[in-house]
Amino acid sequence: MRAIVLRGSPRRGGNSDTLADHFIQGLKTADDIELFDFILNDMNIRPCQGCESCATSENHKCAIDDDMQQIYSVFADADIVVWATPMYWGYMTAQMKTTLDRMEALAMDPEKYWVNKEFVAILTYRHHYQSTIGFFERVQDYFKFKFSSLLYCSKNEEGPEDFHVSSNKEKLEEAFILGERLGIKVIS
Repeated sequence: MRAIVLRGSPRRGGNSDTLADHFIQGLKTADDIELFDFILNDMNIRPCQGCESCATSENHKCAIDDDMQQIYSVFADADIVVWATPMYWGYMTAQMKTTLDRMEALAMDPEKYWVNKEFVAILTYRHHYQSTIGFFERVQDYFKFKFSSLLYCSKNEEGPEDFHVSSNKEKLEEAFILGERLGIKVIS
């Protein structure tokens, strides 16, 4: 089994990272896992230029030669793809959106890159997360992937502070169990 974790947070150790770590721990209970963990903020990934060369080039190759090639090289054989990101202004971070936009090259061959993969969105937020969930739900039928989400609201409804997910044992366990369940499901 091959799993890819795309981490969209610019802050290490934040809520989405912590939930992704617990998901990975659960996933690792399954035998024979190959894990690729990408910290998008540390990678050199340029925005899509809309040049459409991926639509016309052989093998739908992106014209930009940057760190996105590392993700492309393992994406086709991935069984599970995790999109872990906090929500900024109600949407995924710029790092995650840039990476997602660059998936346009892979969209040209859905059978090879998307069909039957397990997609997991790990989203942390203060107020809104629906736009990112809505995106995955809108494209799910076309790309034929399976979709799960794990959501965590860090905002204290009674005060100005946020609560780090590390203080929420139930949410950490939920992340672990989701990883464990998907690991067993994919191997079966």
